[in-house]
Amino acid sequence: MLKRQVKILLIAMQLLLIGMQFLPVGRAADTAGSDGAKSLSVFSMISRYAGMGFANDALVYLLLSCLLPVLTILLLIFLKTRYNYGTAAGLSAFYMLAAACFFSAAKRKMVDTVMLTGLHYLIILVSILSLALASWGFCLCAPPSDAD
Repeated sequence: MLKRQVKILLIAMQLLLIGMQFLPVGRAADTAGSDGAKSLSVFSMISRYAGMGFANDALVYLLLSCLLPVLTILLLIFLKTRYNYGTAAGLSAFYMLAAACFFSAAKRKMVDTVMLTGLHYLIILVSILSLALASWGFCLCAPPSDAD
């Protein structure tokens, strides 16, 4: 794969991560007592998590889930070849850890009110793939060795 193709694929993955924030990641039981369930996007789950008394945690994840993919895209475009893949790998790893920690905490804290749909696993998987692809791009841009 060429460096340009890796960059385009990484940007597409970051856009996918941004788009996944609007998909239903959980279902909340209806408060009226009926069996109906309300779908929750990542943003509405963050709002519910903040309403449970974890406002600082929710704010941090909200900022990370919105800014890290955008920052990764911008750095992929504006930094030079070796630096952009290195920073993309670091930011992807940070995003992956933040998403895994948030969804794990939300699953435990909101066990009675929210049931996750499994999309959170896909969000974490895409960020892992983004990390692997950024690492591959970093290796593609290796400086020539003295033996060459």
